[in-house]
Amino acid sequence: MITFDHVCKTYPGGVEAVRDLCLEVEPGETLVLLGTSGSGKTTTMKMVNRLIGITSGRILLDGRDITDRDPVALRRGIGYAIQHIGLFPHMTIGENIAVVPKLLGWPASEIAERVDRMLAMTGLEPEDFRDRFPSQLSGGQRQRIGVARALAADPPIVLMDEPFGALDPITREQLQNEFLELETEIRKTILFVTHDVFEAVKMGDRIALMDAGELQQLATPKALVDAPANAFVDQFLGQHRFQLSLLTRTIRSILSEAGRGGDAPDQRPEVYLSVRSSLIDGLDLFKRTERERIAVYEGRTFRGTMAKRDLLGAISGVLGEMGGGG
Repeated sequence: MITFDHVCKTYPGGVEAVRDLCLEVEPGETLVLLGTSGSGKTTTMKMVNRLIGITSGRILLDGRDITDRDPVALRRGIGYAIQHIGLFPHMTIGENIAVVPKLLGWPASEIAERVDRMLAMTGLEPEDFRDRFPSQLSGGQRQRIGVARALAADPPIVLMDEPFGALDPITREQLQNEFLELETEIRKTILFVTHDVFEAVKMGDRIALMDAGELQQLATPKALVDAPANAFVDQFLGQHRFQLSLLTRTIRSILSEAGRGGDAPDQRPEVYLSVRSSLIDGLDLFKRTERERIAVYEGRTFRGTMAKRDLLGAISGVLGEMGGGG
């Protein structure tokens, strides 16, 4: 759906922010652009909706060059969520979410229905929140509204520039988990920018690691951690390889061996694991609840149960693999 074809961005003075970037983002995929400050990741993302112009090369959306499209119309068709949210303080929450649908000329009844749907989808009760103002919300609630606004017009593509970066660690993790659940339902093509390797591994279907404007490795989280392409990638991953290895392995990856089947509860219980939960998330939940077995869901669909002993066995297996490799 998004194609970068030998894309370059050079600023006045000769600074090369992006050099000969070639990659494709598949429909329905979350591709994380990862790198330190100055790596070119945010510039890459902002070129997609033409907030930053391209020096050379092409960016194609569904095969069509973005420079052949009106930039305003282009931006209205792409969701955009940023770290500092950018909610309009003089507008209510409902009005903030409705901005793009109004610009697109949606009927008032459809806009009202969409606002309530987006609030509910992001875990906020419409009756309680639609008429509040941004100043009356917590940081985590405002960030939810930022995501809701980005999704309000049902765009096929969503750009997310460190959307959870300004939050405290607990709220950040909560919103990451909620977004992963939401992602199962919305199935958008997402370009997600972060400098945090743990967030990248958790959120991405694939990761594009950049340095000094150049793509260093494009891989799934597991392939990136298990097989760094060069010395830079290896150094970037640092001393956190074991923890990252556990983050790249999901409950889904071990459920086929250990926990498929079982009787489905009448409704999803309060305590459950997602198939996208990492082994670390699973270990933490077993520790907090002191349970021996926990139900596993994909969205609202029951997928089986996970036993604590099987999870511990999988973690021991990862530790053994790493010990054997080195």
